[in-house]
Amino acid sequence: MLFGSKREDREGAIAVVRDVVEIVAILAAGAWAFYVFAFENRIKPSWANPQVNFAASLQRLGERHGLIALRLHQRLHNFGTVPAHFLGLAIDVYGERVSPTNARQVPPPSSTTYNYKAFFATTREDPVYSLAYVTSLGDAASTQVTKLDPGDTLENDYTFYVPRNRYDLLTVEISGIFTKYEGSLIPTRIVRSPQGAAKLETSDLAKATLADTNPVTSLNL
Repeated sequence: MLFGSKREDREGAIAVVRDVVEIVAILAAGAWAFYVFAFENRIKPSWANPQVNFAASLQRLGERHGLIALRLHQRLHNFGTVPAHFLGLAIDVYGERVSPTNARQVPPPSSTTYNYKAFFATTREDPVYSLAYVTSLGDAASTQVTKLDPGDTLENDYTFYVPRNRYDLLTVEISGIFTKYEGSLIPTRIVRSPQGAAKLETSDLAKATLADTNPVTSLNL
């Protein structure tokens, strides 16, 4: 009976340890599942700021009354993990002239930038087309709403005209201000230059992101 009792106690202890190990394994698996599916896939991505890519292209449509018609195609793509709520958007198109240079002009020394143009110079003219708007998140008086969920794309086309033989190339610039905070009013306004270009200004860039295109140029005139 003495040896039997010890054997039973040992088997009971082993069973208890086995049960504890199984419980710990189940709890660990549950914690890991919560971390992966809740934290990594939901909580952590929501901490990020919106990420939107801006793109543009120009296409010649035809000519009428000495004016060239062009289609401006604008594309916004949210490649981030949170929705992008726009406060405003501005599009500017500039006409430029290209002229030959009489002598090669080497730019002054710089450790951060270098742009050498041996045979030509460009002159930016006044803006030829501009479009800007502020949404209801930037101004309560606005009825405009622009929202991009993760993975969404917004595309629009605009038509404008430039005089024939007036410009050698056109440059398109798009800028936008957006935020992940849907319910907060962040005052934003349109600032217009005397020449006609439009820019956006907001009162709180701590809650918003300002992004723009690299200038897109076209010789399709």
